[in-house]
Amino acid sequence: MNSPVLIGIGAGLVSAVLFASTMTGSVLAMALFYITALPGFLAGLGWGAQAGFIAALTGAGLTSILLAPLAGLGYFLTLGFPIAILCYLTLLARPAEEAEGAGNVTSGAMEWYPPGRIVAWTALMAGCVAALSVPLFGMDVETYRANLQEILDKTFLNQLPEDMPKGLDKEKMAPVIELLIRALPAASAIVWFGVMLLNMWSAARIADVSGRFIRPWPDLTMMNYPGGLALGFIASLLGTFAPGIPGIIATGFAGAFLVAYVLLGLVVLHVMARKAPLSFIFLGLLYLGIFLFRWVALVVAIVGIGEPIFKLRERALSTGTTPPPDND
Repeated sequence: MNSPVLIGIGAGLVSAVLFASTMTGSVLAMALFYITALPGFLAGLGWGAQAGFIAALTGAGLTSILLAPLAGLGYFLTLGFPIAILCYLTLLARPAEEAEGAGNVTSGAMEWYPPGRIVAWTALMAGCVAALSVPLFGMDVETYRANLQEILDKTFLNQLPEDMPKGLDKEKMAPVIELLIRALPAASAIVWFGVMLLNMWSAARIADVSGRFIRPWPDLTMMNYPGGLALGFIASLLGTFAPGIPGIIATGFAGAFLVAYVLLGLVVLHVMARKAPLSFIFLGLLYLGIFLFRWVALVVAIVGIGEPIFKLRERALSTGTTPPPDND
């Protein structure tokens, strides 16, 4: 069964069933949510972008049958189509250009789409997916806030016991609830971004181990983002101060771009820690700090943002060579 068409259909069917099962709201369903994207990535990265697009269409069609046509459209826009595009970009290649200072080109050498740009596209898609979810709750900020407040009341606030300590009653928690409502697009973008990257990495590893990965494994330690991502990050941060729905939508993009730079900062710090004694202790404390203190994540993101300027990885490696270009 090596046909990309059959593999794509099978992957789409499995993904749609997993997607439909998440609608039950059970604990198991929430766990299945995190692997819903895996079948599509396995098909696309192991059998080609064609299989990924077929999986997207098949999954959307079955979701429409199992749930509703609108749910099928939601599956396609938030899961199937982004997976297919990311698989296409991952497998995108061109003949390697003539090496700088060299007089010949290695026969058959290929230049593959850089992993940094793939991560950047994933962050942009995460912001777009979060933006698509905002109109579902309201087309203006008052309706949006009222609908989310109603959902929170039904699912959380009304479940609070009457003998709650002072400061934890519904009235006192109003500022916290308002912050949660404002930050919801950022949270959804961050979750989507993390789930997609984790599933894409897992699928690539599985395909690589099984000998199905179409491209060679990239050097993730030297990935860089295109300069436009930094401009987008700045624009989204400024956009969060905008009134109404545009400001709420901007938080989704800002959250996704921030986590992308946290990821790049972690890559830089991993490279810098290679030659340090007891580096595993430093890295362990770093991850613990990110988990316990949110400001640590901001510091790591600043490291990622400053990497194109300060070239920390080059200084840490001290090899006298320049990292591979990022196809800019």
